[in-house]
Amino acid sequence: MSEENMSLTADRPSRAKLVATLAMIASAACWGFATVMSRNLLDAMPPTTLLVIQLTASVAALLVMAAPNFPHRYEGKGIGRAAAIGLLEPGLTYAVGLAGLSLTTAGKASVISASEPVLIVLMSWILFSQRPSRRLLVCIALAVVGVLMVSGVGDLDAGDSERLGDGLIVLATLFAATYVVLSARVAGDFPPATLASSQQLVGLAFALALYAVERLATADPVSITDMPPRVIVYAALSGVVQYAAAFWLYLIGLRHLSAGAAGLWLTLVPVFGLFGAYVWLGEVPTIIMLLGASFILAAVLAGRSES
Repeated sequence: MSEENMSLTADRPSRAKLVATLAMIASAACWGFATVMSRNLLDAMPPTTLLVIQLTASVAALLVMAAPNFPHRYEGKGIGRAAAIGLLEPGLTYAVGLAGLSLTTAGKASVISASEPVLIVLMSWILFSQRPSRRLLVCIALAVVGVLMVSGVGDLDAGDSERLGDGLIVLATLFAATYVVLSARVAGDFPPATLASSQQLVGLAFALALYAVERLATADPVSITDMPPRVIVYAALSGVVQYAAAFWLYLIGLRHLSAGAAGLWLTLVPVFGLFGAYVWLGEVPTIIMLLGASFILAAVLAGRSES
């Protein structure tokens, strides 16, 4: 092999890692800004209604992106099991997360979600016996302290509903971490748009089931057809940003990074989320929130070399 060919071969892994890193940063931006968009939309519609609109728009966009691989890649071995992971995310993650977001602020939700990387390590330990080092255990403990500070535990000014919302965001983040651990094992087997669309079709089916139950259980249910067209378009756009673009970019990153390394880039989500919440919603973070956020970020960055 010539020196030129050897150089090209050596450049491929580094180039792939660079693309993966840029994809992770872009996905963090999508999730951070989309959290702000969703919080704004929850003033106009219930969480389940918003989830149905968002996922419908996202699945439509992803199916267009995956068209070159249709239908043969949807019939491949293992696609059913890979798609089933979509029950975790976007299914449970966003059904629970949007309910929590309706009770708390976009800024707090973004910061709490930043604990996902350490939860990924924890779930890898629980599910696949990938025992973390003592250093990572300390990082997990530090991140938990940060989450408690951000969520207002011990804050007398925080109401019960806001604390409930924060708790639901923590639960949603746990579902998301489990999704990452499981998806990391299949991300390289399918094109990103194919895998994302398959998983989100499962998530959409779950959301539609919740929407049907909610309409039956509510005396005066909110109908999507009664909403102003501009609100529906805004909700659909937020779905494309939060689900189609973010998941597609994230799955690109997972093809070349480990679950732990990929998850660390999620620490950028609160940076975009807090900025967007301040600019668009006028949410000003408290000193305790910022201190808690610094604990979470410090925990994740300290554990970075271990992932």
